[in-house]
Amino acid sequence: MNKYYLFLANGAVNRDLFKETLDSLGSPYEIFYERDDKGYFLADEKFAVLLQGVLFNIHEDLGLTMTVVAVHKDGEFEEKALKEGVAYFPNQCLFLTDVLMKEFSFGDYSSLPLLSSEFSGVPHELLLTAGTFLRCGLNASLAAQTLIIHRNTFNYRLNQFIDLTGLDIRDYHNALLLEIYFQFGSSK
Repeated sequence: MNKYYLFLANGAVNRDLFKETLDSLGSPYEIFYERDDKGYFLADEKFAVLLQGVLFNIHEDLGLTMTVVAVHKDGEFEEKALKEGVAYFPNQCLFLTDVLMKEFSFGDYSSLPLLSSEFSGVPHELLLTAGTFLRCGLNASLAAQTLIIHRNTFNYRLNQFIDLTGLDIRDYHNALLLEIYFQFGSSK
């Protein structure tokens, strides 16, 4: 499952040296630049761990402070998290939920309307299916039993939720984002 890794540096990135550093990770990725200091990668979930290990080298070799935020898509909510991430977590690779939790720890709930809008168009039946999946510890069989539906029906609904939101909640960090929505954002 690929993730978007949004990045923002405090200056222009030397693209050749940056590519050389990323290639040294030995993990496939695609990189896209929006500006000289900003862009994103598409890579699998293990890329976050590998990237964290080289951010200090990027800082030393390129003279840049860079923050990377792993997200499920690139949108207004995720861009806000990247900007906040730069302030809270310089030279780190983190997840969208890390930024939200840091904001909340300072009493800043300004991201909740954006989080809520991520799920505003999702039908109740699909939110119920996804929420039950979370409550059942990501156990699809138990979730289907709890909802009193056939396992194939459950899988169909879960896949509809994933397709509609782009949020594959079979991934821990994505499941945590949905849980944060249920706990803090669903009443906003």
